[in-house]
Amino acid sequence: MNTIKCLIQEERTFDKGFMAEVKVVEGSIPQLIGFADQVQCNDTIYHLPIQLVETYKKDRKYRIFFSTSAYQEQKRLIDQLRYQIFELNVSDYSFFQFQPNDRKILLLIDESALFESLAIIDLLSLKKIETDIYIKTERQQGEIIDYLQSKLHSNINFLSSSGSQEAYSILDDQIIGTKLFISGPWPMIHHIKQMANAAGFTDEEIQFKGIGRKKEKVFCVKCYSYNRKPNKNEITCEHCKTVLDVSNHFSKRLDAYLGYIHVV
Repeated sequence: MNTIKCLIQEERTFDKGFMAEVKVVEGSIPQLIGFADQVQCNDTIYHLPIQLVETYKKDRKYRIFFSTSAYQEQKRLIDQLRYQIFELNVSDYSFFQFQPNDRKILLLIDESALFESLAIIDLLSLKKIETDIYIKTERQQGEIIDYLQSKLHSNINFLSSSGSQEAYSILDDQIIGTKLFISGPWPMIHHIKQMANAAGFTDEEIQFKGIGRKKEKVFCVKCYSYNRKPNKNEITCEHCKTVLDVSNHFSKRLDAYLGYIHVV
């Protein structure tokens, strides 16, 4: 963990959270994008997802995104932070890896994950990386979309379905070396990863961030069927009734943990 203390200089609210331009007055983080799960102001701790991106290293300035979709008192939180120094414990883990030799990145984002992707989009804009954004949404207006269009202009595109031929065509038309980032519900991520692999993307070229609870599966090596993964190391296959030991090995090809026949 890296502890930093910040002071807000400017903020902007959205329907799912708010963005703050801050100056770091104490501490630092090594990542270009950081993540925290709480903010402390005086003796009060607020638990909510927080992302931050470095904007001006020399001036120790960051842009912070507070996701308040599950928090009912956004105005109270903003009022608490606005004129006081607050503290973040930033995780050593970064959910997005940026490489200096990256030239183009394609982002496929579900509308439900759009606010949580703003830090990544800002980073790519600051680094002047060629970025194409496709948003799966039924509408083409809103506070966040307007914010993105003011920053990226013609690079914002819209998809009505992530499982359509249109989505595969977008993946298939990319130049060699393009990296892919997917954000949205887990079923969407799984489906797009399959299409991306079919279009020639390697696992190393794909990053993703899922929202919601991931439904993990166990693959039965006897009848080749899938089972729901429980919180224990032994299950009975729902299809062939074979007792299986749940392995720690996760198969990317099968998108499941392997269930081996239990030996007594």
